Amino acid sequence: MASPTRSAQDTRERLILTAERLFAERGIGEVSLREVGAAAGQRNTSAAQYHFGNKDSLIAAILDHRMRVINDRRLRRLATMQAEGRSGELRSLLEACIFPLAGSTSESGGHYARFLSQCFADPHFRTSLDWESATSLRLVWAGIRRCLAHLPESVVQARLRMLEHIVLPTLADHEKIGDVADADNPAPWTIDLIDAAEGMLTAAVTAADRESLP
Repeated sequence: MASPTRSAQDTRERLILTAERLFAERGIGEVSLREVGAAAGQRNTSAAQYHFGNKDSLIAAILDHRMRVINDRRLRRLATMQAEGRSGELRSLLEACIFPLAGSTSESGGHYARFLSQCFADPHFRTSLDWESATSLRLVWAGIRRCLAHLPESVVQARLRMLEHIVLPTLADHEKIGDVADADNPAPWTIDLIDAAEGMLTAAVTAADRESLP
């Protein structure tokens, strides 16, 4: 017989995975905590509220559940890059950013990328969550900024926003149709995604754009 502690941990994980799926499929604002509990097979439909308190805490728990693995994989990639003298290469940084996240789509039952997209589409969660709390993401983001240091700051900010709009929807689209990726053996479409991201970030700033910059 499972211990009470183990049973509570299993219930908590079941609620996390169920909430991730429902939020991914329907949107953050369209799913209540009671619906999460019922869909997770809990007799007490207030189970999600009992374990997490509110939707913000549940969202944070989903992110923590996934980001622990993604963070570890990114840090290993960054360590390899450092050892091989590639820590300042934009493409390597993009691979460290994107490949571990793409790999998570095959391990989450095909919901995590769409869940992230729903979070970014929700004004409250886009601004309230600490998206750079993972050490690996802060390091990658700082490295990308250093690679773009020759560009005006307004251009860098605009292109980093474009990067978000390119990466997450692409991952979500492939996840939805079941075309998932492996973190260590990237699918061809993930290579295309890196190519597109690198090209967008490094594109020349046109003369007209330069004239409009502060």
